[in-house]
Amino acid sequence: MARPKLKTETTTLKMTPEVRHLWEQCAAQEYRSLTSMFEVMVREYAKKQKITVASPLEVPKSNSKGRAND
Repeated sequence: MARPKLKTETTTLKMTPEVRHLWEQCAAQEYRSLTSMFEVMVREYAKKQKITVASPLEVPKSNSKGRAND
């Protein structure tokens, strides 16, 4: 069963060229886009740290300063 399509958000990241290159290599090794690889890495880290994943309806919408709305 396919996941329901959700709205996406644009995020800007700053990183060293070394980290960017590693990210690109990781994505290429798994035939993924950079976005897909980033999502996989975040989800795997959260799982490893036992951080529960909220359902899309429970995730607070972030504002332009990167903090959740109150």
